[in-house]
Amino acid sequence: MKVSLSAVLLLCFLALSTGGKPSFAQGEIPTPEARRYFPQTGHFVSNGFLQEYDSISNPELIYGLPITSAYLDTNKGHIVQYFEKTRFESVPENPPELRVQVSDLGWLMYTPGQSLPTPENYPACRNYPETGNRVCYAFLTFFDEHGGVGQFGYPISNFEIHEQRIVQYFQRARLEWHPELPAGERVRVTDLGEQYSILMNVDPEFRKPEDVFIDNAGNNRAQVVLDLNVRAFAEQSVLPQTGDVTIAVTVHDQNLIPVAGAGITMTVKLPSGQEQNIFFGTPTDEHGISKYTISFKNQPIGLAEIRVQASYREFQKKALTSFRIWR
Repeated sequence: MKVSLSAVLLLCFLALSTGGKPSFAQGEIPTPEARRYFPQTGHFVSNGFLQEYDSISNPELIYGLPITSAYLDTNKGHIVQYFEKTRFESVPENPPELRVQVSDLGWLMYTPGQSLPTPENYPACRNYPETGNRVCYAFLTFFDEHGGVGQFGYPISNFEIHEQRIVQYFQRARLEWHPELPAGERVRVTDLGEQYSILMNVDPEFRKPEDVFIDNAGNNRAQVVLDLNVRAFAEQSVLPQTGDVTIAVTVHDQNLIPVAGAGITMTVKLPSGQEQNIFFGTPTDEHGISKYTISFKNQPIGLAEIRVQASYREFQKKALTSFRIWR
């Protein structure tokens, strides 16, 4: 007898979805600050978006990590921010409690797939006459434990096969069945935020990690770089005719906050007339500092000149320093 892929997947789903209560990693503990930095992706979540993110017990499981900065979507006329599994929208004309909305990415991304039948009036299912669909088995358990209709919206499909996997679409999300994972972890929320951001061709600039600096209290703060201040120092000002010298370069922004990640190049002109172009292998650290040690031999007495250039995104600035060769 020929057995279809759909039947095999459904049988596996029924067999594996009878486990106990799912257990999930604890979500990030909310803080009273209106801004939080996520080092995994290099983005901040702020103000109303952060309140929405923290309003559920396990936001990383349901929303994922932020994958863009918050920015003005000129098509919608609203501030939006993408997360791995969703998108937040700011709608300031709404009442305060409705000003942050979770986008209907399930609706926006849904295309019908191969349907899997489910039994009528089966006790492990719940019907939703609003859309004419039902939620069943482990999907129903996950759905109920993580906010139900209020979180995911109504189901807009029944079980379907997409990418050889059982899935179900809701207005604001898609659930996937992963039988290869341990019991209690087999229902996952699809990365619709990532998929939709690609479909919408989100500007790569909004995906770049945001600039941060650490303040005196040890907190991560946003840093907007508009200019560079670059200084260079020879750690010894007078050296013998053969030796080593370390050149230190510091890079700060227009507010004298250290800039991390700046690339440094250097041209060394020794008293003999010899010139050497050097690229620092290590960019500036969190203190805005990078160092490089050069060696020289049998140089005549005179002045060694160092020309340094720091580059950070579209900004470039130069600095000069020197040291003297003496007997």
